[in-house]
Amino acid sequence: MSGFRNQMAVFILVLSALNLIPATVGQCDDPVFSGPQAGEPLRGFELQGVYDDLADKTFDPIALAGGKPTLVVFVHKLTRPGMALTRALTSYAHSLVDPAPAAVVVWLDDDQAKAKEYLNRARKSLQFQVPVGVSVDGGEGPGAYGLNRNVELTILIADENKVVANAALVQPSLTDGPKIAAELSKRLKQEPPTVETLEKFAYPGRQDSAMKRRARSAAPTAPKPEAER
Repeated sequence: MSGFRNQMAVFILVLSALNLIPATVGQCDDPVFSGPQAGEPLRGFELQGVYDDLADKTFDPIALAGGKPTLVVFVHKLTRPGMALTRALTSYAHSLVDPAPAAVVVWLDDDQAKAKEYLNRARKSLQFQVPVGVSVDGGEGPGAYGLNRNVELTILIADENKVVANAALVQPSLTDGPKIAAELSKRLKQEPPTVETLEKFAYPGRQDSAMKRRARSAAPTAPKPEAER
Protein backbone atom coordinates (compact mmCIF):
# COMPACT_ATOMS: atom_id res chain seq x y z
CA MET A 1 0.00 0.00 0.00
CA SER A 2 2.85 2.35 0.86
CA GLY A 3 4.33 1.68 -2.60
CA PHE A 4 1.08 2.73 -4.23
CA ARG A 5 0.98 5.93 -2.18
CA ASN A 6 4.55 6.73 -3.20
CA GLN A 7 3.69 6.20 -6.87
CA MET A 8 0.66 8.48 -6.54
CA ALA A 9 2.76 11.16 -4.86
CA VAL A 10 5.28 11.05 -7.69
CA PHE A 11 2.47 11.19 -10.26
CA ILE A 12 0.93 14.25 -8.58
CA LEU A 13 4.31 16.00 -8.47
CA VAL A 14 4.83 15.35 -12.18
CA LEU A 15 1.39 16.75 -13.02
CA SER A 16 2.06 19.83 -10.89
CA ALA A 17 5.33 20.44 -12.65
CA LEU A 18 3.71 20.06 -16.06
CA ASN A 19 1.02 22.53 -15.09
CA LEU A 20 3.56 25.05 -13.87
CA ILE A 21 5.84 24.92 -16.90
CA PRO A 22 3.37 26.29 -19.50
CA ALA A 23 2.21 28.99 -17.10
CA THR A 24 5.76 30.21 -16.57
CA VAL A 25 6.59 30.18 -20.28
CA GLY A 26 3.34 31.91 -21.12
CA GLN A 27 4.08 34.76 -18.72
CA CYS A 28 7.43 35.37 -20.44
CA ASP A 29 6.29 34.91 -24.00
CA ASP A 30 2.88 36.58 -24.00
CA PRO A 31 3.08 39.61 -26.32
CA VAL A 32 2.04 43.00 -24.94
CA PHE A 33 -0.60 44.80 -26.98
CA SER A 34 -1.41 48.49 -26.93
CA GLY A 35 -3.09 50.56 -29.61
CA PRO A 36 -4.03 49.72 -33.20
CA GLN A 37 -1.97 46.96 -34.80
CA ALA A 38 -0.33 46.85 -38.23
CA GLY A 39 -2.94 47.00 -40.99
CA GLU A 40 -5.51 48.83 -38.86
CA PRO A 41 -6.58 52.42 -39.57
CA LEU A 42 -4.98 55.37 -37.80
CA ARG A 43 -8.04 57.28 -36.63
CA GLY A 44 -8.10 60.94 -35.75
CA PHE A 45 -8.22 62.16 -32.16
CA GLU A 46 -7.94 65.45 -30.30
CA LEU A 47 -5.09 66.94 -28.30
CA GLN A 48 -4.60 70.13 -26.34
CA GLY A 49 -1.49 71.79 -27.76
CA VAL A 50 1.31 72.75 -25.38
CA TYR A 51 3.97 74.74 -27.27
CA ASP A 52 4.25 77.63 -29.71
CA ASP A 53 1.47 78.08 -32.28
CA LEU A 54 -0.47 75.10 -30.95
CA ALA A 55 -0.39 76.18 -27.31
CA ASP A 56 -3.84 75.88 -25.69
CA LYS A 57 -5.40 74.97 -29.04
CA THR A 58 -7.28 71.76 -29.76
CA PHE A 59 -5.91 69.93 -32.78
CA ASP A 60 -6.07 66.54 -34.52
CA PRO A 61 -2.51 65.35 -35.29
CA ILE A 62 -3.71 62.72 -37.74
CA ALA A 63 -5.66 65.27 -39.77
CA LEU A 64 -2.59 67.56 -39.77
CA ALA A 65 -0.41 64.69 -41.01
CA GLY A 66 -2.55 64.45 -44.14
CA GLY A 67 -1.81 60.76 -44.75
CA LYS A 68 1.98 61.07 -45.03
CA PRO A 69 4.34 58.80 -43.07
CA THR A 70 3.63 59.49 -39.42
CA LEU A 71 5.25 58.78 -36.06
CA VAL A 72 2.99 58.89 -33.00
CA VAL A 73 4.47 58.40 -29.52
CA PHE A 74 1.98 57.91 -26.69
CA VAL A 75 3.62 58.59 -23.33
CA HIS A 76 1.88 56.62 -20.58
CA LYS A 77 4.55 57.10 -17.90
CA LEU A 78 7.42 59.52 -17.31
CA THR A 79 10.82 57.80 -17.06
CA ARG A 80 14.28 58.85 -18.20
CA PRO A 81 14.77 55.91 -20.60
CA GLY A 82 11.32 56.53 -22.06
CA MET A 83 12.00 60.23 -22.55
CA ALA A 84 15.39 59.48 -24.14
CA LEU A 85 13.80 57.12 -26.66
CA THR A 86 10.93 59.54 -27.34
CA ARG A 87 13.37 62.40 -27.90
CA ALA A 88 15.60 60.27 -30.13
CA LEU A 89 12.80 59.04 -32.39
CA THR A 90 10.96 62.35 -32.69
CA SER A 91 14.17 64.36 -33.23
CA TYR A 92 15.22 61.88 -35.89
CA ALA A 93 11.84 62.29 -37.61
CA HIS A 94 12.19 66.07 -37.33
CA SER A 95 15.59 65.91 -39.04
CA LEU A 96 14.23 64.20 -42.16
CA VAL A 97 13.39 66.29 -45.22
CA ASP A 98 12.33 65.70 -48.83
CA PRO A 99 10.00 64.15 -47.86
CA ALA A 100 9.46 65.08 -44.23
CA PRO A 101 7.29 62.81 -42.06
CA ALA A 102 4.75 63.95 -39.49
CA ALA A 103 5.50 63.30 -35.82
CA VAL A 104 3.75 64.03 -32.54
CA VAL A 105 4.19 63.31 -28.83
CA VAL A 106 0.90 62.46 -27.11
CA TRP A 107 0.97 62.96 -23.34
CA LEU A 108 -1.55 60.84 -21.43
CA ASP A 109 -2.65 62.14 -18.04
CA ASP A 110 -5.91 62.29 -16.11
CA ASP A 111 -5.08 65.85 -15.04
CA GLN A 112 -4.64 67.86 -18.24
CA ALA A 113 -3.84 71.15 -16.50
CA LYS A 114 -1.13 69.54 -14.38
CA ALA A 115 0.34 67.79 -17.42
CA LYS A 116 0.52 71.01 -19.43
CA GLU A 117 2.10 72.82 -16.49
CA TYR A 118 4.78 70.13 -16.21
CA LEU A 119 5.49 70.07 -19.95
CA ASN A 120 5.98 73.83 -20.05
CA ARG A 121 8.16 73.80 -16.94
CA ALA A 122 10.31 70.93 -18.25
CA ARG A 123 10.48 72.07 -21.88
CA LYS A 124 14.23 72.80 -21.83
CA SER A 125 15.10 69.40 -20.40
CA LEU A 126 12.65 67.44 -22.57
CA GLN A 127 13.88 69.17 -25.76
CA PHE A 128 11.10 67.84 -27.99
CA GLN A 129 11.39 69.07 -31.58
CA VAL A 130 7.89 68.08 -32.74
CA PRO A 131 4.36 69.06 -31.70
CA VAL A 132 3.38 67.94 -28.20
CA GLY A 133 -0.21 67.58 -27.04
CA VAL A 134 -2.07 66.38 -23.97
CA SER A 135 -4.85 63.92 -24.73
CA VAL A 136 -8.33 65.35 -24.11
CA ASP A 137 -9.37 61.78 -23.25
CA GLY A 138 -7.23 61.60 -20.11
CA GLY A 139 -4.88 58.83 -19.09
CA GLU A 140 -6.69 56.20 -21.15
CA GLY A 141 -6.14 58.08 -24.39
CA PRO A 142 -8.49 57.95 -27.39
CA GLY A 143 -11.18 55.35 -26.73
CA ALA A 144 -10.95 53.82 -30.21
CA TYR A 145 -7.21 53.15 -29.79
CA GLY A 146 -7.38 50.56 -27.01
CA LEU A 147 -4.18 51.74 -25.32
CA ASN A 148 -2.63 49.74 -22.49
CA ARG A 149 -1.89 51.78 -19.34
CA ASN A 150 0.59 49.14 -18.17
CA VAL A 151 3.18 50.08 -20.80
CA GLU A 152 5.44 53.15 -20.72
CA LEU A 153 5.29 53.99 -24.42
CA THR A 154 3.04 53.03 -27.30
CA ILE A 155 4.75 53.94 -30.57
CA LEU A 156 2.96 53.84 -33.91
CA ILE A 157 4.31 54.22 -37.42
CA ALA A 158 1.66 54.88 -40.06
CA ASP A 159 1.43 55.62 -43.75
CA GLU A 160 -1.65 56.76 -45.65
CA ASN A 161 -3.53 56.73 -42.35
CA LYS A 162 -2.88 53.03 -41.81
CA VAL A 163 -0.67 51.59 -39.07
CA VAL A 164 2.39 49.79 -40.45
CA ALA A 165 4.22 49.14 -37.16
CA ASN A 166 3.36 49.12 -33.47
CA ALA A 167 5.73 49.00 -30.49
CA ALA A 168 4.26 48.64 -26.99
CA LEU A 169 7.19 49.05 -24.59
CA VAL A 170 7.02 48.20 -20.90
CA GLN A 171 10.67 49.12 -20.30
CA PRO A 172 11.83 51.28 -23.22
CA SER A 173 15.48 51.59 -24.12
CA LEU A 174 17.47 53.31 -26.86
CA THR A 175 18.27 49.84 -28.19
CA ASP A 176 14.59 49.67 -29.26
CA GLY A 177 15.11 52.75 -31.41
CA PRO A 178 16.78 51.47 -34.61
CA LYS A 179 14.10 48.86 -35.33
CA ILE A 180 11.29 51.37 -34.79
CA ALA A 181 13.00 54.16 -36.73
CA ALA A 182 13.73 51.76 -39.60
CA GLU A 183 9.98 51.38 -40.19
CA LEU A 184 9.70 55.13 -40.66
CA SER A 185 12.86 55.29 -42.79
CA LYS A 186 11.51 52.57 -45.07
CA ARG A 187 8.41 54.65 -45.87
CA LEU A 188 10.59 57.63 -46.76
CA LYS A 189 13.22 55.64 -48.69
CA GLN A 190 15.90 56.77 -46.24
CA GLU A 191 18.81 54.91 -44.67
CA PRO A 192 17.78 53.77 -41.18
CA PRO A 193 19.66 55.36 -38.27
CA THR A 194 22.08 53.46 -36.07
CA VAL A 195 21.79 53.36 -32.29
CA GLU A 196 24.76 55.76 -32.17
CA THR A 197 22.88 58.26 -34.34
CA LEU A 198 19.79 57.97 -32.17
CA GLU A 199 21.92 58.42 -29.06
CA LYS A 200 23.05 61.80 -30.41
CA PHE A 201 19.41 62.80 -30.86
CA ALA A 202 18.54 61.47 -27.40
CA TYR A 203 21.27 63.39 -25.59
CA PRO A 204 22.08 66.55 -27.59
CA GLY A 205 23.56 68.22 -24.51
CA ARG A 206 26.27 65.57 -24.31
CA GLN A 207 27.36 66.34 -27.85
CA ASP A 208 27.53 70.07 -27.14
CA SER A 209 29.58 69.49 -23.99
CA ALA A 210 31.97 67.18 -25.81
CA MET A 211 32.46 69.73 -28.61
CA LYS A 212 33.20 72.48 -26.08
CA ARG A 213 35.73 70.27 -24.29
CA ARG A 214 37.45 69.45 -27.59
CA ALA A 215 37.51 73.13 -28.55
CA ARG A 216 39.09 74.09 -25.22
CA SER A 217 41.73 71.38 -25.45
CA ALA A 218 42.58 72.35 -29.03
CA ALA A 219 42.88 76.07 -28.27
CA PRO A 220 46.51 77.33 -28.17
CA THR A 221 47.84 78.12 -24.72
CA ALA A 222 48.87 81.73 -24.29
CA PRO A 223 52.55 82.15 -23.32
CA LYS A 224 53.19 83.11 -19.72
CA PRO A 225 54.43 86.64 -19.00
CA GLU A 226 58.21 86.99 -18.57
CA ALA A 227 57.84 87.74 -14.84
CA GLU A 228 56.08 84.37 -14.20
CA ARG A 229 58.74 82.25 -15.90
